[in-house]
Amino acid sequence: MKIGKWLLKIFVSILLIAGLFLGILTIFEYRPDGVEQLTVKQVQINEIKLNESFKVMTFNIGYAGLGAAEDFVMDGGSKGRPDSEEVVLDYLAGIQQIITENLADIYMFQEVDLKSRRSYKINQADVILDTLGSSYSEQFAYNFKALFVPFPVSLTDYIGYVESGIATYTTFRVSDSQRQQFPGSFSWPLRIANLKRAMMVSTIPIEGSSKNLVIVNLHMSAYDGDGSLRAQEMEFLKTFMEEQTALGNYVIIGGDFNQTFPEADGIYEVPEEYYVAYPIEDDWLLSDYQYQVDITHPSCRLLNQPYDPSDSKTQYYIIDGFIISNNIQVVIEAETLDYDFLYSDHNPVIMTIKLLP
Repeated sequence: MKIGKWLLKIFVSILLIAGLFLGILTIFEYRPDGVEQLTVKQVQINEIKLNESFKVMTFNIGYAGLGAAEDFVMDGGSKGRPDSEEVVLDYLAGIQQIITENLADIYMFQEVDLKSRRSYKINQADVILDTLGSSYSEQFAYNFKALFVPFPVSLTDYIGYVESGIATYTTFRVSDSQRQQFPGSFSWPLRIANLKRAMMVSTIPIEGSSKNLVIVNLHMSAYDGDGSLRAQEMEFLKTFMEEQTALGNYVIIGGDFNQTFPEADGIYEVPEEYYVAYPIEDDWLLSDYQYQVDITHPSCRLLNQPYDPSDSKTQYYIIDGFIISNNIQVVIEAETLDYDFLYSDHNPVIMTIKLLP
């Protein structure tokens, strides 16, 4: 009887502790507004001009924690974070090298950590801004903010505290920057320690024009099972695109769509046991827009294991690229820069364009 009572007390104590833990996470859950104004850091005075070429890059840097030697628990691996701060600093140095080797006028980065246990609390947004220098402005929007992510179940390898998001850097003057929350969310309690995905909308005035260049930086949902979250996000994005078309603005949408672009569908076979990047529907795109994507190189790899291109279990995707309005001319088509996934599980994508008069 005494053993039974002790076991009951232990069970009740565990339930109370778990309840208290969930209660604290729920109280401190990140609950962003639908639209939030963002601060533009290091505001520039350079205005963009019609009919002049400029470069744009999108790059999911994987919080400088998902380089070639890494796997990740959500992709079928085992790890929640890199083994040491030195590993993160090495990946981050490689990302800085990519930036300086491929100078662009607009950078759209995803999975940029401000202060996260998984990346050893390194403020990566500041590091990138220091790398680019005083001729660039910075805007940052949260995509993931959680007091504690208790995953994977480990005493040392758990993700823990996260502050992470999307960051845009440009040499052009930004007159307005907003975080616009995507619709849909995971149910409680998964919601309290999960991403709150959004898109960042930066407005750039055009010299001699009443129209604006609108930059949309996004990182859309993954791991949502049936793809229902991504469907809601894509509908939200389409409505936004329709509104911008009605205004006559120039639009560049770039980032990690976590979906296979239609022209890339079927290039890399995806076994059923692997996470599937759902294809964007063939008829989704509005007639006033076009895709800019490179189908000759993968833009992302699965993190089921450390990178090994000779292994048949190495899975590739083409999920990073751009959507641009038809009043933008492509000078050099989108190119995936093949860095062999040394510093991130994604490769950067870059293009050269100009705004048509």
